[in-house]
Amino acid sequence: ITLRGSDGKDYVFLLKGHEDLRQDERVMQLFGLVNALLARDRRTNNHNLNIQRYAIAPLSHNAGVVGWVPHCDTLHSLIRDYRESKKIPLNMENREMMKLTPNYDLLTVMQKVEVFSEALDRTVGKGN
Repeated sequence: ITLRGSDGKDYVFLLKGHEDLRQDERVMQLFGLVNALLARDRRTNNHNLNIQRYAIAPLSHNAGVVGWVPHCDTLHSLIRDYRESKKIPLNMENREMMKLTPNYDLLTVMQKVEVFSEALDRTVGKGN
């Protein structure tokens, strides 16, 4: 979700469901306290020590929005870039799972885990 602030800037948020974000919000408040303590202590304030915080807004007991941290890589982009550099297809494991079980979507959760594990065993260290 992208929202335009009163300052005219766009702010990106992730809408999360089925999760209670109130504890996450408290952790961000704790990080703010730690940052304040680091800034006040003469031994640490010269070192530019800071815990990166991000916005969290619980909307209910099982949903909320999480602020996207600008200029951060996603896990997906890190994996994609690594695999591109090594000439490894991004969807290699998925392709292997479909070869093993074309009706993957009809499997139980445990069967899916077994197929995924087998696909990982078949693709370890391969670049083809």
